[in-house]
Amino acid sequence: MSRPLRAVQIGAGSFCHDFHAPTLQRLAAGETPRISLEAICDLNPDRAALFAKEFGYRRVFDDFRLMIDEVRPDVIYCMVQPSATAGVLSAILPLAIPLFTEKPPGVTVEQSETLAELAERHHVLNCVAFNRRAIPGVLRLKQWAEEIAPIRYARAEMLRNRRVEPAFAVETAIHALDCLRFVCGNAVAVETRTKLYPAGAARDLYVRLHFASGAIADLTVLVDCGLTRERYLVQAENQAMEVSLGASYSSAFCDSGEKAYRDNALMLNNQAPTDPLVAGGFTGEHELFLDAVAGGHPPLASLADARHSLRLAMAVHQEYSGPLDRFASDVSA
Repeated sequence: MSRPLRAVQIGAGSFCHDFHAPTLQRLAAGETPRISLEAICDLNPDRAALFAKEFGYRRVFDDFRLMIDEVRPDVIYCMVQPSATAGVLSAILPLAIPLFTEKPPGVTVEQSETLAELAERHHVLNCVAFNRRAIPGVLRLKQWAEEIAPIRYARAEMLRNRRVEPAFAVETAIHALDCLRFVCGNAVAVETRTKLYPAGAARDLYVRLHFASGAIADLTVLVDCGLTRERYLVQAENQAMEVSLGASYSSAFCDSGEKAYRDNALMLNNQAPTDPLVAGGFTGEHELFLDAVAGGHPPLASLADARHSLRLAMAVHQEYSGPLDRFASDVSA
């Protein structure tokens, strides 16, 4: 039996506390643990110490370079704020240690391109946390779409409540854009319309995507509509499948799960998992990353692939319409 991989983590924020850390704790537990939680680093050492106590990290640091130098980990988890991601990854990637990082891969197109080039130059196995790609229903949707191809049309909605941050397109709606890319392939053009809220810079987003395959998709993002819901529908000739995400991407009163239709008949009706770490794709994305490390094969989402999702999200953020190969803005979100 192989030994657990020695893991270190950079960043101890609230999202990591609620989703990534509990998942990593599970992977470090049991009779056959896949990782050992060697150390955690945060600029706030008190917060890191609380993390270590709650989740079982062995050591605490406030300098990630020192942590990596002393621990010599097998894998690194980077969970810092988007504005800090490029700087931290630029220092880590030359070490050629397998890396799992939160999205987005930088906050400009230029940063994402640079990080992808660094990963390629140093032959770093890396994974970007686009967790929709590991949600069980989305994985089944992708498999279904591949089996019934060609896709004619897709539709997605991301509904949120009180999410009025100005950079929502890049920091959160990028998930829906990436999920549509994951299912439908690369987008070649985008049409963006927005509707501003009167109180500030928050906007609803209305996006049409054109894919290299010829498929078309529509995405609606409403940031303050009184409920939370996220779902995806893919349609081919005479059949369709839709996935409504479960906890915590849909309000408790919303139906969640998978449905498939053919010839005006319901062919599939599965409920979403009740475990939020499974339903949210966190268990899956971390397991797939460790599988990739063990097998030496690419994970579902790498920096090389994620840069295309960031370019698309940045185009939407800047209300761009046109061919994506002509969009190269490096303006920060």
